[in-house]
Amino acid sequence: MVKKIVVIFAFCAVLFAGSAGQEKTLRNAAVLISEADLYCSFFVADKAPRLKIVSVPAGIEKTILADGDPFYAAGGTLAGLKEGQVMAIVEAGSSLTGGKAKGVNLMFRRGRAKLVRIDKERVLANVERACAPVMVGNGLVPFVEREGLLGHDLGFPAKFGPEGTRTGSIIFLNGEVAQIGSGQWALIDLGAEAGLKFGQQLGVFHPGDKDRPAEPIGNAIIIDAGRGAATIKILSAKDAIRVGDLVQAR
Repeated sequence: MVKKIVVIFAFCAVLFAGSAGQEKTLRNAAVLISEADLYCSFFVADKAPRLKIVSVPAGIEKTILADGDPFYAAGGTLAGLKEGQVMAIVEAGSSLTGGKAKGVNLMFRRGRAKLVRIDKERVLANVERACAPVMVGNGLVPFVEREGLLGHDLGFPAKFGPEGTRTGSIIFLNGEVAQIGSGQWALIDLGAEAGLKFGQQLGVFHPGDKDRPAEPIGNAIIIDAGRGAATIKILSAKDAIRVGDLVQAR
């Protein structure tokens, strides 16, 4: 009887230790991917949305819509849409033209809306939440709800390589600025076809040359993996990150 009690106590202690360890891990985890990263960033699109904001109801004199504002949308077929459906509000960016970015079409998320009424040729909707200016001309695409991600920043990689690892480069910076730092978004020339996936971390490097190796300067995480490109968020950086810097999957 004593042996059984000891065994049971030991088993419970192991379970408690494991549970405590998981709770400690969760307590120490940071928000790697937030709601803003998911719903206010940009992504690679195959084509522009057909459904677009075309006007606002009479009596509303606004060029920039805010949370709760109504609008009308039309274009393409309205088949398959349902009253109460949530849509992502997007703005089509111009195709990128420089270097490896040539031909890549970006779509910028501007917020979300809910369909209120579907008529024969147009839809009445309300802006549910805006994270950037919402205007006539913006598009609507089905809203796909996703969860953020808790975890740990893996830190700077030791070196670039070895040969055979999946590597690419940064081809676009959020805001089209010259450089970015931690917490900002960028586009890389690797995508889902290279095996990249949501939540995967990548090392960031300044390119080297024949006299010096590539220098590790940061760490990033994938927030959207598209065809031929992926959107990343810079988790940490010890130097400014620019177009042309290298990335390496981890």
